[in-house]
Amino acid sequence: MAEYQPLEIDTPIRPPKRRLPARPLVIGAAVGFVFLILLGSSHEPSRQAVSTGLTKAKEYGSKLNGWAEDFEASYGPKGKGTLRLEEEYALPSRKALRRIVGSDPKYLVKDGWATYGYNNGRYMLEATLLMAKIAGRIPVIPDSVWARSCATDAETCEGHALRYFEHRNEHRDVVGAKWNDDGAAYKLGIENFLDIPHLRKTYGPLLTYTEYLHLYSIDPSLYDESLRWNVTNYSPPGLTTVTMTEQEFQDRTFVRVDRPPRMRSKEDIMADLPRLAGEGGDVPRLSAETVKLALGAKPAWSLTAARDALKRRGEDKVAADDERFVWQLEEAGAVLLWTYSDEVLMNKAMARPSTEVALPSTIRPLSTALSSPPYSNASIVYLTGNLHDQRKPGGLYFTSPLERDSYTRLILSSIRAPPRIRKLGARLAEKMSAQVEGRRWVAAHLRRGDFVNIAWAPERDPVRHFERTKEALERGKEVLRTHFGDDGRLPRPDDPFYLATDETNATSLSYFRSRGAILLSDLLTPQDSALLGPPAAYTDVLAVVEQQVLARSDYFVGSEMSSTSGGAVNARLARGEEEWSWGLLGREEGRRARRRWKA
Repeated sequence: MAEYQPLEIDTPIRPPKRRLPARPLVIGAAVGFVFLILLGSSHEPSRQAVSTGLTKAKEYGSKLNGWAEDFEASYGPKGKGTLRLEEEYALPSRKALRRIVGSDPKYLVKDGWATYGYNNGRYMLEATLLMAKIAGRIPVIPDSVWARSCATDAETCEGHALRYFEHRNEHRDVVGAKWNDDGAAYKLGIENFLDIPHLRKTYGPLLTYTEYLHLYSIDPSLYDESLRWNVTNYSPPGLTTVTMTEQEFQDRTFVRVDRPPRMRSKEDIMADLPRLAGEGGDVPRLSAETVKLALGAKPAWSLTAARDALKRRGEDKVAADDERFVWQLEEAGAVLLWTYSDEVLMNKAMARPSTEVALPSTIRPLSTALSSPPYSNASIVYLTGNLHDQRKPGGLYFTSPLERDSYTRLILSSIRAPPRIRKLGARLAEKMSAQVEGRRWVAAHLRRGDFVNIAWAPERDPVRHFERTKEALERGKEVLRTHFGDDGRLPRPDDPFYLATDETNATSLSYFRSRGAILLSDLLTPQDSALLGPPAAYTDVLAVVEQQVLARSDYFVGSEMSSTSGGAVNARLARGEEEWSWGLLGREEGRRARRRWKA
């Protein structure tokens, strides 16, 4: 690796912070420790910013001491419930970063998206980790989240943010896209949402954007607030970049898979026939030509969709059960792919594994592409564009069930909230358990906000939406009864339940409470908030806390369309909770309910 001249002070660097249109140079911040944030969009040399930043960091650090003191007072002396400082993220020195990446690093980077919340960003990050592992490269991940809601007062939220927009949709030129709705935006470090030390320990070498800029002494004023990779500004001398566009990654004519499929021989396929035939008679073969015609309309098909497509082509020999149908497809030359059900496509959970099918001619392995020139020769492979929207977990399909399951385990074990968020979530779950005197309790996520205007909420009316959710929770109680019987810990009819929601209308919230809902604000005390420190001022961070509470409920109802619900499901799965212990309230279910209501 070529040598680069570092700044005179090996100081942790943060991307620019400023409130438009003013352009202050710098502000520094950290929780439990002070690390410098270099700020501003000036293109002047960075040394003056470093000097000024150290002063600002000290001033700001004194304010943070109050949060730390509250934390110690609330949770006892060191070693008795508090979290050890080394569990918190600190930007590594250049020397440490060089050890992480090695002597001749090759990177894979993928665009972030400023106008997506943390959970959508998490989904994109997870895909980046997979693609980098397939390519044998070091992933470089976006280091920030643009939070959209303040839980305290605007002045506090503005003061603690890395950057602040009063009206976020006035700054499309800065972030490169529009949010679904307008309002304030507060840029926060991703370490407030994600346990980076744990990720690095469980996944392996990786860098954040800030760490990459720091390693190569790239002026932080060149940071791109859109969270997309900037080839011009982020390519130091000595490193070469090759770009794979979104259309090259996958378009409507082919399906991107992880590795070349392991095609079974005809002999192996036919060897399964006696067993399948013995279970229910002969298994008729499908016409290979009909299969080709039926499945040629799009790259990949669920088994249900493939069965319907063949029947529309007049194929009347399609097996009714999936095992025989899969054999028929494979015998006719189709390729099996392993992924996750469309039930969680928008929810973005690592759940509901499923099998799909494609034609060999439509398959493009990522490993093959990235191991060939020009990608194999580049220092940086840059996957550009929005590679998460309407895409399966990982951004691609798997050609082996073992690879899919390995990816599931990787994400569930590696992607987790920071220590203080997990600790607070567990504390609030204990409070919820006390509310029901130790009995089992249920929880739901009621996603409102911008979902109402874009018709992603099951009901536009908050009362009907709530009642649909409450009905789903009642069904969840019956599921608990099925699995546990009457063991004395089943929820009672009048037991309260936990409700995570972004609904802000006071009348609606009052109604929710009157019908048994307990909200975050009913459990969260100032002492609890002190556990998080300044990040507790942002609703986006508190939503990650709520995911931890939802993960600890005995039954959970999430939103089919919400990645926040998906994050809660992932946290449940990581804890070993069973698949039957959660369900999703779908948008279509809400539409059917409205039709019944109108009738």
